[in-house]
Amino acid sequence: MAAIFATSTFVLLMIARGTDLPAVQTATAEIFRMLLILGAGAVILGAVNLAAVHIGRVQRGDREWPHSLVVIGVAAIVIAAGLIDPAGRNSPVLAWVFDYVLAPGQAMLYALTAFFLAAAGYRFLRLERRGGGWLVAGAVIVLLTQMPRAHALWPPALPAVTVWLVDAPVMAALRGALLGTALALLISGVRYLFGRM
Repeated sequence: MAAIFATSTFVLLMIARGTDLPAVQTATAEIFRMLLILGAGAVILGAVNLAAVHIGRVQRGDREWPHSLVVIGVAAIVIAAGLIDPAGRNSPVLAWVFDYVLAPGQAMLYALTAFFLAAAGYRFLRLERRGGGWLVAGAVIVLLTQMPRAHALWPPALPAVTVWLVDAPVMAALRGALLGTALALLISGVRYLFGRM
């Protein structure tokens, strides 16, 4: 039954992308409304799971229980600010948390990811190997041109080279990886729906 529902929903959404039939548009609007309700339920379930896991760590006195206590406290403050403040999601407290906690945290993680990928790429393609020098040179150029205060040090053509590197070869590789991942997920999903894992 789940396989039939998922497949028919997929087909209906694909038809809705290419036609303006009122019945199809109404059905897809209803599907999107149900998905929003399911998404809200998933967020609530995730918050309850987060609280249960971290409260359990604090109660058991696990090794990293202070970190769990910080997670619980910050989550409680953000949820309270969103629910109590009349501005709701436009609350200044939520804006502050996003601007000064989440955004810098994401930037830090992306920076760590860039250095991790550069180190992994260097280990995989050592300079002695064929093509390794090109990988290291491209990574160094991209990393150096992303430094805010270093623009005055580089020739004007270097940022254009970086943009070309990101737009052409890197994006081509990324599209291939994303297409392969999407096809693998699609095949796994179909096999799961029909019970052939």
